[in-house]
Amino acid sequence: MQPPLPEITAIVCTRNRAHYLRLCLESLLTQTLSRERYEILVIDNASTDTTRELCETYAKHGVRYSLEPVIGLSRARNTGWQQAVAAYVGYLDDDGIADPSWLESALHAFHSQSPAPACVGGPIRLLWESPEPVWMNAPLRIPLGFLNWGTVPRKIEEHEWLMGGNSFYPKSQLSRIGGFDERLGRKKGCLLSGEESQLYLHLRKEGGYLFYEPGVSMLHHVTPDRTRPAWFYRRYFWGGVSDVILQNTTPSGSVKSDTGSVAGPSHRNVVSRVATNFIAAIGMARMPRRIQARIYLAYVFGWLLAKTGILRYNLKP
Repeated sequence: MQPPLPEITAIVCTRNRAHYLRLCLESLLTQTLSRERYEILVIDNASTDTTRELCETYAKHGVRYSLEPVIGLSRARNTGWQQAVAAYVGYLDDDGIADPSWLESALHAFHSQSPAPACVGGPIRLLWESPEPVWMNAPLRIPLGFLNWGTVPRKIEEHEWLMGGNSFYPKSQLSRIGGFDERLGRKKGCLLSGEESQLYLHLRKEGGYLFYEPGVSMLHHVTPDRTRPAWFYRRYFWGGVSDVILQNTTPSGSVKSDTGSVAGPSHRNVVSRVATNFIAAIGMARMPRRIQARIYLAYVFGWLLAKTGILRYNLKP
């Protein structure tokens, strides 16, 4: 007799992060959910480090390994749900550490709500590997993965969001809408984003809703390079590019990436906002404010280059 299929698949998409992947897999192997009720699937997105060898050492624990040679986070995520055997799939960032009840809490959310959610997510706490910069503020923590909508399970509002690196879906929902848009999401050499925002819009247009479950909680590493202004300049520049792509590929044109939700040039009084930030950025403000202004202008610069066609991007998957 064949053993019953697992109820949920934990998917980890990874590229050249073997050190973090080990910690991630350990957290998935120590879940409160019975081991036979879930599978662990690693999608190796063309790593050149020891990722394959590491996964081979975990094969004895039932960790399944799959190589996706085409580089791109959205591509890897789609490979993940397509290869999953369970009815529900969950994504955990490779530099994340799942809380022990991560999987059990997700299944409870799907089974306890009627109708079942189209997506379940939860809080993300930041694990700083170096001191938090003095110029860091609440909006800038969002691209680092921070999320906290409180301690009460609930449907989230239209203006709220979940994070793709800590999210669960019925596999049938992803199949129906075609999964993640491979024109968006991290790719080699750029920090495109917005694929999660677009996915959530499609799920809502299909009549689904997003559900926040506090038990679906994780820690997310913040590496030292992500505490430097240069990383944020790049991240917000590509956020501006991502939002132009979203405007051109989304019927409503109103969905924004995680950077655009706080920096978007559609903000009222945008001209005065750009001018104010320009004055601050050239040195007419103290250091924390000066860096924040430059981050905002990096977003606007990326948005303008993409909008005017000076920076041309490939819309093919």
